[in-house]
Amino acid sequence: MKHRLLKLSLLALSLALTTGELAQAQSGISPSMNSQFLNELRARSPKHAEEGRDELGSDRLALDKGRALSRPELFSSTNQENQRLVGDITGFNSQYQMGRKFLTPFYNGVVGLEDDVSNKSAFKSNFALQQTFEYNSRVNFGKGGVIFSPMVLADVSYQISPNQSLSFKGGIGLSWISGNDHIDGSYFSDEFLLNVLPGTSLVYYLELGALHVTAYDRVSVKQFVGMLQNDLGIAGTLELTEQLSWTVNYNFSKTYDIDGNYGGRYSRGFNADIHTVSSMLAFQSKGSWSAGLEGSLNWYRPEDNPTDLSPGGYIIPQAEDGFLASAGAFVQIMINKDTRLRVAAGYQHQSFDGPDQAINFLPFLYAPATSPDINQPYYSVSLSQKISESLSHELSLGYETNLQRAFNIVSAHFINYGITSQVWKGGQLTGSAYYEYADYAEAVYPLDLTSYGLDLHFSQRLTDKLSASAAYSFSYGRYKGLSTFDYSPLNVNYRQNMAGLSLDYAISTKTLAQLSWQGFYNNGAFQGTTDHHRVALSLRVQF
Repeated sequence: MKHRLLKLSLLALSLALTTGELAQAQSGISPSMNSQFLNELRARSPKHAEEGRDELGSDRLALDKGRALSRPELFSSTNQENQRLVGDITGFNSQYQMGRKFLTPFYNGVVGLEDDVSNKSAFKSNFALQQTFEYNSRVNFGKGGVIFSPMVLADVSYQISPNQSLSFKGGIGLSWISGNDHIDGSYFSDEFLLNVLPGTSLVYYLELGALHVTAYDRVSVKQFVGMLQNDLGIAGTLELTEQLSWTVNYNFSKTYDIDGNYGGRYSRGFNADIHTVSSMLAFQSKGSWSAGLEGSLNWYRPEDNPTDLSPGGYIIPQAEDGFLASAGAFVQIMINKDTRLRVAAGYQHQSFDGPDQAINFLPFLYAPATSPDINQPYYSVSLSQKISESLSHELSLGYETNLQRAFNIVSAHFINYGITSQVWKGGQLTGSAYYEYADYAEAVYPLDLTSYGLDLHFSQRLTDKLSASAAYSFSYGRYKGLSTFDYSPLNVNYRQNMAGLSLDYAISTKTLAQLSWQGFYNNGAFQGTTDHHRVALSLRVQF
């Protein structure tokens, strides 16, 4: 009986965490991600293009490839989720965030399209078709199946006039799984799953003297839970003086269910709006440093959640309207042309409307009470450095609070590091590691999650056209708190080992074929002992 109660308690916890994955958020709520997005918007102006330069250069792609096993892409079973950003569906929820771009899908290992430098016209277009055939042992409830996934990649731009332009960058496709007669991944079809690469966006630029304007529409899809988010925004950077500039961004984020009632198993109802105003005031010295103020205001407006108490129905009523804000200062130093250090610190405030206390509406599930107002500091430190032509590394660490749907908010200490080196001609070695301590103690019941992991990757060019790679990844996590059933101590953990092999062959300068294998081996809480394998053959043609 005691074992059964523990299983019920763990089920309640897993359901709560799953609903957390359906949370709605975007870059304006996490201070570190907000500042990263504002810097990207500023770099859209030619006057601030240097601010967006990546010190790692070509090593960025090598570092991202080295983290491919731990990237929670579609049909993968990695558990290396970033709890601090678990509510953000605008990108891969990776523990490694430093190289992310919000207005392009070509990051985190997704190779960008080659530009046709001979094209001198105002209209430029680059397209690629990527077709993947995959066998996956995890789909169809563990029975396995073949996945057919075509995707079109596009990089299109039009120079309307000398001071205004329009661009589209994106990756859009479908997936079909054999033996699956109902896929809850798109509103228009029960057979095909909608795939949209994070960062797919339409962007308009306008230069008006001292003012640079960026208007954008960005679409994000979290396929395996059937949620779509559209971010519509406009940002402006104004040159107040030769050295002082001010950037303001408004973002309207709308998230909604694209697959209806998830096959009738349980109600979704996680639709929500978020209005964000973010700002950065920056002073650029005539030397190698800059400093300024940063902050954001966020209004969280979820739709009412129906309570489903039917047999097999699980729904946790969530908090109502929320207000989240942050304000702080930053200093950025270019130690040399290949080394950038950024330090930021400030204060955050979060408050929610809703019930004052938890409600026991099922034998082992509790509706969360509204979190008390949170007022606490945040900080972040990031270092990117290209040490030599063959060696680069980067470090990111900090502490901050973000929106998390199941528990309203989550606070986390985080650190991640990556290093990549060309060990010899044609041989690239990459290593990454992370640590995160996430605290959900202010809602439902005391709970925290400690996780850490390691990623290793080695690639070798065998000939001019053929290259091979091998990868290994390890992750560990531990939940610690109180059981939802009787508030007895809860202390459970999980482990995951991952391995991967791949062969890449360049059929021509525009055509690349890849054969890859990935294995995932799980042990611990919620998962038991399981293994999962993927074998994929993909062909990419640029035209």
